Amino acid sequence: MKRTALGLATAAITGLGVLPAVVAAPASAADYGSDTCAQGYVWREARPSDHVCVTPAVRTQTAQDNAAKASRWTNGAYGPHTCVAGYVWREAFSGDDVCVTPAVRNQARADNAAAAGRVASSSKLPSPIAVNRKVTFSGGVPVGGWTSLTVYDNGTYQWSGHMHDSGGTSYNFTGVCVVRMSSGSAFVFETFGRLHGTFDSGSRDHNWSKSGTISSLPTAWRASSSYQVSCKNSVKLNLDGTVKSALEAVGYASAVVAIVA
Repeated sequence: MKRTALGLATAAITGLGVLPAVVAAPASAADYGSDTCAQGYVWREARPSDHVCVTPAVRTQTAQDNAAKASRWTNGAYGPHTCVAGYVWREAFSGDDVCVTPAVRNQARADNAAAAGRVASSSKLPSPIAVNRKVTFSGGVPVGGWTSLTVYDNGTYQWSGHMHDSGGTSYNFTGVCVVRMSSGSAFVFETFGRLHGTFDSGSRDHNWSKSGTISSLPTAWRASSSYQVSCKNSVKLNLDGTVKSALEAVGYASAVVAIVA
């Protein structure tokens, strides 16, 4: 992560005004332990210990390629397991020299990259975590709106909001939501923008909407039994100051992932 937040992640800091941690009822043990696949996926089994979760069609293709491997080898530039023309090593794992089509190798790489998000959650946390807030400011500041953050155990998220300046003065708005898992990882969602009042040219509104996938989130989710959330908004601090305030509110974090809207 850029700027201050990464440094903050390495120091224990006192919690301030934290939203209550949420702990769900214990979930039943998965049939295959921590390698249980999410619904719709099965183990690939490119080798007996290969528990990457894939579609049933990919597992069937994998079994067929394994059965045909000897017929696709030739003694060539890469030794006795050189692939015949039109085939390449699958490389589903280190040392995997089963010969497959280039499309199948690309599929294996894609499945490896998506593996963390296809494991059934054994966490006690509910999914999703949703934080919807109405935003107002005290002291007569004529700025208001809303923020919405939803994160899921498969690593996907939606981070959106709307702010409006109804007065004459312009403001620099900053908004941050931090979700800290009990396993120690904190996920930071940020936004900032200029709200123009009647004395200045420009839009009175700041809108944002961002969605995506955080590859490290499913692992942190499965390792956690609770979470804490803090959302901070400011028209006085810069973005670094708002991030610092939100991180202080959830306490010590061993690692931080920043998402900037």
